[in-house]
Amino acid sequence: MNPTADPLQNLRSRRDVLVDIQVPLSDCGTFRLGGPAALLITCSTPDALAAVRAHAEALPAPLAFIGAGSNILFADAGWPGTLVRYTTDRFIPPRRLPDGGWQVDAAVQLDDLAAWACKTGLDGWEAFSGIPGTFGGAVVGNAGAWGVQMEHQLRQVLGWDAAGHPQSWSVEACGFSYRDSALKHDGSWVSEVILRGDTTPPDRLLAERARILTLRAEKHPDWRQTPCIGSFFKNIQPSSAAERRRAAGWFLDQIGAKQESEGGAAVYAKHANILIKASSDCTAADVLRLSQRLQKQVKDRFNLDLEREIQLLGF
Repeated sequence: MNPTADPLQNLRSRRDVLVDIQVPLSDCGTFRLGGPAALLITCSTPDALAAVRAHAEALPAPLAFIGAGSNILFADAGWPGTLVRYTTDRFIPPRRLPDGGWQVDAAVQLDDLAAWACKTGLDGWEAFSGIPGTFGGAVVGNAGAWGVQMEHQLRQVLGWDAAGHPQSWSVEACGFSYRDSALKHDGSWVSEVILRGDTTPPDRLLAERARILTLRAEKHPDWRQTPCIGSFFKNIQPSSAAERRRAAGWFLDQIGAKQESEGGAAVYAKHANILIKASSDCTAADVLRLSQRLQKQVKDRFNLDLEREIQLLGF
């Protein structure tokens, strides 16, 4: 590949990279909202992602890197530059390493990885059952459930820093915190991740996965049928106003959030911390206004600041 040639021509020549223009962002996330991306580049393997990263500085700015878009609210105005999307619906089995760890492509879906891990006997992954989105996105956001966070499951993260240099980050170097990491803010791209190799009998993990999937089905909308992006706000961290971590949904319930709506956006009837696309005319602006009203109501009543767990792109 000639680095001096047109980068888009080089990328279009690859079978494992898709290059499109003016693609609706509603096709790129589970909320099914958002205007057009001027340039969308989609890839699903580390080799393909490496080819895109090699040309990143020559692609139209601004440039953003995402996974499956399951935790992003895209703006109605769209994205004026390049959006690189790294995701696959095909599960790529992790590779066993000589030292006992497992190397995983960041593009795989988190729930597929959780299912595989439970069958394999890797402890802790049952907690992530049923959560949509890519594994890489979950790592960058330090996703968690049932007392387990992504940082507890990892040994190493592979990818590129903001300058395009290949990197291998230790867990400590990732700067993980509650639903956050340094990787989320410093322009890094994650391509592969190495898991810890701790094992336990699969029967217990599979039973717990089945229990968690049942609970999620009872309380959470199916994003395939009801467009949404999961928990909108982070849980409240210990502070002078909240002595221990408390579910954001509890505070939202107290202000009657489940009865709230804005334009085509509404709060899910079974979970006060999930906002949904309630009608076809819903806009991202509707969702944002509704979320801001909920934040104000919680602030007025409890003097607590709800912080978004989801990300905004294009606003």
